[in-house]
Amino acid sequence: MAWIRPVVDRIFLVDRGGVPMVHLSRGLPTGADPDLIASMFTAIVNFMNQSFHSMGHADVRSIELEDYQVVFGRGHHILMFLLYHGRESNRLERRVARDVKELERHHASVLGNWDGDTDRLVDVKRDLERLWRLRERQDVVEVLRTKPAPVVDAPPVMR
Repeated sequence: MAWIRPVVDRIFLVDRGGVPMVHLSRGLPTGADPDLIASMFTAIVNFMNQSFHSMGHADVRSIELEDYQVVFGRGHHILMFLLYHGRESNRLERRVARDVKELERHHASVLGNWDGDTDRLVDVKRDLERLWRLRERQDVVEVLRTKPAPVVDAPPVMR
């Protein structure tokens, strides 16, 4: 892997129980279910934290995958997972932690009492998109779904 400036590819926001809330992405969908990925990251973080706490260590802040880094940010009500590639960045770890605190402060009433209704997360999603310059993955899917497909080699119309 080339040592380049970190580039954020995906952000997953889940509640403390691991229920997916928002997924933002730099590109098109990969075919992997983002809700499943968010739940998997939640399980991994919870398992690692419990394991390391039993040995007297603090929370896990990031993990390294083959081509990606995953940074974890924890708040009272939410967890944020940021998937990026490029040079490892402690600055991103600090930024994720700071952004989680800011999101919880600005959206305390929604995040503290979230009942699973994603319509209540519109402002949270908008703030995440602005902070990280990413879009919600579903927006990309809807554009592709509603855009008419080009007709290639269509047979002539007979009347």
